[in-house]
Amino acid sequence: MSDVTDENVPPDDQPMDEAPQAEAERLPQLPALAHEHAPKHIVALPIHQRPVFPSMMLPMVVPQGPLADAVRFAIEHHQGWVGFFLTRESGEPQGPLGVADLYEVGAVGRITRHQEGEDGALQMLAQVVARFHRKAVISDQPALLVSGEVLKAEADPDNPELRAYAIAIVTALKDLVPHNPVFADEIRAVLGNYNTFDGPGRLADLAASLTTAKREDIQEILETVPLIPRMERVLSLLSRESEITQLKGRIRHQIEEKISEQQRKFFLTEQLKLIKEELGLESDEKSLELKRLGEAFAEKRAGMSEEAVQTTEEELRKLSLLDPHSPEYGVSRNRLEWLTDLPWGIRSDDNLDLSALRSGLDRDHYGLEEVKERIVEFCGVRRLKQDHGGGIICLIGPPGTGKTSIGISIAKQLGRKFFRFSVGGMRDEAEIKGHRRTYIGALPGKLAQALRRCGTMNPVVLLDEIDKLGRSHQGDPASALLEVLDPEQNKDFLDHYLDLRLDLSQILFVCTANDLGGIPEALRDRMEVIRLAGYVEQEKLQIARSYLVPKQRAAHGLSQAQVRVLDSGLKVLVRNYAREAGVRHAEQCLARIMRKVATAIASRDEGTKKDAAPVRISKDSIADYLGKPPLSDDELLAKPLPGVVTGLAWTAMGGATLEIEAIAIPVSEASRSGFQLSGQLGEVMKESAGLARSYLRAHAERLGLAADWFDSHLLHLHVPAGATPKDGPSAGITMACAMCSLALGKSVKARLGMTGELTLSGRVFPIGGVREKIVAARRSGLKTVIFPRANARDYEELPSHLVSGVKVHFVEHLDEVLQLALDIARRAGS
Repeated sequence: MSDVTDENVPPDDQPMDEAPQAEAERLPQLPALAHEHAPKHIVALPIHQRPVFPSMMLPMVVPQGPLADAVRFAIEHHQGWVGFFLTRESGEPQGPLGVADLYEVGAVGRITRHQEGEDGALQMLAQVVARFHRKAVISDQPALLVSGEVLKAEADPDNPELRAYAIAIVTALKDLVPHNPVFADEIRAVLGNYNTFDGPGRLADLAASLTTAKREDIQEILETVPLIPRMERVLSLLSRESEITQLKGRIRHQIEEKISEQQRKFFLTEQLKLIKEELGLESDEKSLELKRLGEAFAEKRAGMSEEAVQTTEEELRKLSLLDPHSPEYGVSRNRLEWLTDLPWGIRSDDNLDLSALRSGLDRDHYGLEEVKERIVEFCGVRRLKQDHGGGIICLIGPPGTGKTSIGISIAKQLGRKFFRFSVGGMRDEAEIKGHRRTYIGALPGKLAQALRRCGTMNPVVLLDEIDKLGRSHQGDPASALLEVLDPEQNKDFLDHYLDLRLDLSQILFVCTANDLGGIPEALRDRMEVIRLAGYVEQEKLQIARSYLVPKQRAAHGLSQAQVRVLDSGLKVLVRNYAREAGVRHAEQCLARIMRKVATAIASRDEGTKKDAAPVRISKDSIADYLGKPPLSDDELLAKPLPGVVTGLAWTAMGGATLEIEAIAIPVSEASRSGFQLSGQLGEVMKESAGLARSYLRAHAERLGLAADWFDSHLLHLHVPAGATPKDGPSAGITMACAMCSLALGKSVKARLGMTGELTLSGRVFPIGGVREKIVAARRSGLKTVIFPRANARDYEELPSHLVSGVKVHFVEHLDEVLQLALDIARRAGS
């Protein structure tokens, strides 16, 4: 059973609550009975805040549940008579309450009005009429029904002792009025209506209910029936209440005196400041701070915008009026420091010597011709326009291809300051636009921080991993970057902390990403995208020889006289240990080699100081340092077989060749034909296989295939390696060629590879990764490669050293593929 409370708290926190008096007046009323007619059997309701006394009117709200059902039971079966009993524990009950959890003496009252409320709650108005002593439990279902008797105290109105006690109570209440503003109105009401009270007993009860005594002390008053002992206890409570209120008054007076003393000191301190200023004596900390900020503002004023000048002047005036101990003082001072620290009107001079710029970029990075050409064009335009403006470039490429390092190289060669911050995983747009100054620890956004850190308005800002921006309830950083990376808007970029416009149009933004699809379309449209293809073997060898080996040798305290990495060893390392698109893993492998060499040399020098021959890392010794190669050259079948065709694929490690295999199992009448795929194929690749089979079945007669061959065989297609997931449409013509080769019982030409997306009508659509697939073809020894005709332009852009030794055919239809691979002549109607 829950309990009833007469405290004014929300119904969700307390099982029963006081209802507004206005609503109580609108509740339907039951016919009233004299309290002398209170029955001996009543429904017990628990309360846990404070006990109630006779003559009280209690408006309450009972939430839906067992307690509301008990009240309805009392209204229907006991004419609304209920008993209010204080719980022995003051806290919220953890479970159902029993009769042992209630005090034996409570108050009996009658529900005079009630009304059903929302969500099953019950609004009621109860009148408490007398004390009630509970003696026995009659039943506990559907409500706690108890029996007992009404407790009454006989009073002699002519008893002078009672009158004296009553006067003492009234006097004590008068003393409480000036010190207890909480109950002042209630106390005045009691004193004003004293002559209307029906005896000193009610006066004592009302006086006890107006104190802030403990619930147990109030319960003791309720349990005291004889008038004189009851009034003695009430006087004791009023005496303690008076002492507490007087103590509160003294404490409040002391606090007011302290505040007055602080105000007096403040005025005296201000007067002392003015006297020191008049006499030219030392300035206080605030004056020094204002002087420093004013001088910084004077230095930057010429380069500031009109808005920045007005904002700074206003903030200086505001700071001069604030007390240094005020929280607003620190906020205003921090804002002024940021305003005066920004490099208003300061720009670094660009190095616009195009030949020197190109030489420097070539010195820092091997390859990446498109990126270098774009930077040279950027500087060429700036040289003609004599402009220090910026631009927005996005470098898209696999990990380890040098996107971040080329941003650093651009800043170095242009002579600009450089600032980098990674936006990968960023979820709060305040990191871009700044926090509101109302928050503790607020700061401007990263762009304002970049300008302050660099000290110029035209640095190179690298936004790393822009394809990995997050989104949360705190905002969408990608949307915040729309303003930053828009040349038409970023000249008036609004930082929330500074609350004024910043010109970001002179910043050269260099964004990096691994996947263009991870960048929102609206943001992608604002950037000039430059793709960085993965490095081929020859480029990796050159980068390792010219950059990585010297870097790692110096990082491990080695010299060229101590360790030499031969070209044969580098070739094995690149081919068998680091076949990814970038060079990061190759550098890790070189670092591992250098660590082992350094350890060996250090151990050797402990025993002897004699010079030794340099350690030579060759193709035969590299396995001693790196272990067994995790990768090997793709091996082609020595003799082609029907149903086996070499396909070309793109992976995160670069290009690769796949031997797509197909077998056919004859079926009997008891079994059924079908189509089975294996090799962890994705949904797109499965659709391509089904599409290729459908095309061959539809054109079987024209291609020279048996009309019922697909119906009489269970066709199984497998794409190795089986443990690696694969997906994409570029293996469409390869799978079609494998099934056609198997159906004809004829092998494809030796050392032939192919790639292309197949449509249901037999057309061949373009694919991606032409560069990587050519590299894979050369590495595997393929002599002939079939590409979609739409990829001819991509092929023509490849360097000559990359395509030499491989003959490429461009096709538009599957019939051309079958003619090149299986010598199936195109027939009429094809």
